[in-house]
Amino acid sequence: MLSGKAVSLNQFRGKPVFVNFWGSWCGGCQTEARTLARFARAHDREVAFLGVDVIDSRTGAKAFYDRYDTDYPSIWDPRGRISGAWTRGTPTTLVFDRRHVFVLRIEGPATLAQLNAAQRRDTAR
Repeated sequence: MLSGKAVSLNQFRGKPVFVNFWGSWCGGCQTEARTLARFARAHDREVAFLGVDVIDSRTGAKAFYDRYDTDYPSIWDPRGRISGAWTRGTPTTLVFDRRHVFVLRIEGPATLAQLNAAQRRDTAR
């Protein structure tokens, strides 16, 4: 959902938040896209999922979201400023606990096993 609305972790009060840095031009992002979309839908009551579209065009981002059936919100980071502060490249998924404290970084295409382990880790806290 690329609506142009501002998004903040505070909107997801009490939920762990998964933040995925991606780009439509990124091969690893294409590899993980369907897994992320399914995970986000399957766990939407337990976790919040947020994308950060890095150094991309709005047209490319929209086509990517449509192609991979993605429906979680995404922030547009056309100059890579947000991603530059948090990642060493795309794809990267950051996991914040329910207090929104950073707890885990998944570099490269995230697998379902990694996402499930991250979710279990937060619920165990």
